[in-house]
Amino acid sequence: MKQTEVPPEATDETDSVAAMPWFQRSFVSLQHPPFRLFWLSNLVFATGLMVQFTARGWLTVQLTDSALVLGLVEGVFGVTFALGSIPAGILADRRNRRNLLIAGDSVALVAVVLIGALVATDAIEIWHVLVASAVGGILFALRIPTGQAMTARLVPAPQMMNAIALNQTAQSLPSVAGPAVGGVLIAIVGIAGVYFLTTGAFVLGLLMMLGVAASFGNIDRAGVKSVREDFREAVDYVLAHRDLLSLTAAMLIPFILGQSYVLLLALFVEQELGLGPAAFGALSASLGLGAVVGGMAVATFGEERQIGRIMFLGILATGVAAIVYGLSHSVLLTAGVLFVAGAGQSALFAAYDTLLLIRLPDEMRGRVMGLMFTLVALFPIGAAVAGAVADQVGLRAVAIAEGVIIISMAAVAWRVVLSRTSA
Repeated sequence: MKQTEVPPEATDETDSVAAMPWFQRSFVSLQHPPFRLFWLSNLVFATGLMVQFTARGWLTVQLTDSALVLGLVEGVFGVTFALGSIPAGILADRRNRRNLLIAGDSVALVAVVLIGALVATDAIEIWHVLVASAVGGILFALRIPTGQAMTARLVPAPQMMNAIALNQTAQSLPSVAGPAVGGVLIAIVGIAGVYFLTTGAFVLGLLMMLGVAASFGNIDRAGVKSVREDFREAVDYVLAHRDLLSLTAAMLIPFILGQSYVLLLALFVEQELGLGPAAFGALSASLGLGAVVGGMAVATFGEERQIGRIMFLGILATGVAAIVYGLSHSVLLTAGVLFVAGAGQSALFAAYDTLLLIRLPDEMRGRVMGLMFTLVALFPIGAAVAGAVADQVGLRAVAIAEGVIIISMAAVAWRVVLSRTSA
């Protein structure tokens, strides 16, 4: 059956998300078959990634018992993500976006097989993990602007926030069961076995993406300029719309600080709670469950006029969670605050991504999002810095300090920019 493209400008009453009952609004964008297949592909692929990331975190802890090194693994990811975001964004505005996603996912499949083989043969060293993290950052830089820009062609404009929030949920849902399953699988089949098992999810995700018609990856663009001109045009656009920079800053600082203590969770579980990989997986799942709830709340009730309020609540929730996390000595309390942190960050990102796609013309979505996510990519670098500080003052002190800063930022962001974004 031929897949028919949905015009982004469609405004028929049936596409009005606000007019629907809440239980229909939650999944309204999935009524479009191409987006449904695209969403399922992302969900399956993300499931494999979550299981793999659990294995990577525990592998790093086993190879070296340093918060600095654990942070560096994520920091390398951030550096390559940052360096690759602008070139990837330019590429996403010059080539078929669906084909770019397929190519990137294929490289990720090869990388996971190689790491699994190195672990299985006892040849794995920490530099292998760092290289794999670097490659992952490049591929993630390609996936973010490309996938989000393609989403805008799969659903009509009134359903944009719903689709983006569901994309966020597709990335978060595997975090609920994925890390817990990963922790159990590590104990049963070992780290190498976990890496090999994730290849099945990667293959299935690729097959689903292949089922999406290539026409959805096309770009509405009259003519392609040089790479230099493309980059300059994107910079000029951002400078002419400085409110986008203010909103990016309002999201960026709380997100970097909030992610830094989360990315050191494996070490927190081992050193502060005295537990093993199963507990690490369960606590990671709590974070993922919160992200799912936050994403679904935005998908169901979020509207464009509420973007500022959603971002403010997301920042505030992240800061409060960080402080309680640093004070917690209970597994249940830690799980609870990680749930709150996941919900806050998911809602924050869903609102921010929606704002970008609504504001940007199709021919510039890849480039401008690439510019913005160059800044967002700094979040793993924050983990490296936090890890170095934590080696000196402790993981708990770092989390509490970050929480205080985030809460202060929530107040500043609301006063400076977010209050003007909400109607």
